[in-house]
Amino acid sequence: MSTGTVLLGDGASFLTDDHGGCAGTGDHAGTKDGAPVVIATGDSFAGGTLTDARALTDGTCQFRFSVPGVPTRQDTYLLMVAAEEPRRYVEHELRSALLALRVD
Repeated sequence: MSTGTVLLGDGASFLTDDHGGCAGTGDHAGTKDGAPVVIATGDSFAGGTLTDARALTDGTCQFRFSVPGVPTRQDTYLLMVAAEEPRRYVEHELRSALLALRVD
């Protein structure tokens, strides 16, 4: 399983709501609660969703994700969040407790 956070750090890339939540806007409009998170290898993939959107006091918008069933012992992995550009990782990065992806 791979878990981590996705951050929108530019205040122009997200909107907040009256309940402390947030969602992406403009080029990042797909980055919102329920958006897909896919981790792919050469011949397989595993999926999850963004959850727990929170507007933080540091001016960022943070989401959490959890992707079960990620294959092990692969050379590289592609992490795709909503409609954002895929990012390449190696296994120990995906399994790190501090995996954070900034997408803006």
